[in-house]
Amino acid sequence: MRLRITEPLLAFEHAAVRPRRSALLAAGGEDVTRTRPACYSGAGFTPALRAAEADGQVVLVGLDRLYRGD
Repeated sequence: MRLRITEPLLAFEHAAVRPRRSALLAAGGEDVTRTRPACYSGAGFTPALRAAEADGQVVLVGLDRLYRGD
């Protein structure tokens, strides 16, 4: 998956690869019951991705969190 540099905000669709990656890890015997993808963006996140974070589906890391902590 490649992110386009012209994309202003990271969107929920960018995090949609999680089920495939989790399935690969689970097939290898890893416990993936508590895994969540981390999404990094310097431009920000769409409202749908923020809602997914509020539901515990993803971890969002913007510049503030990256450089200053939680």
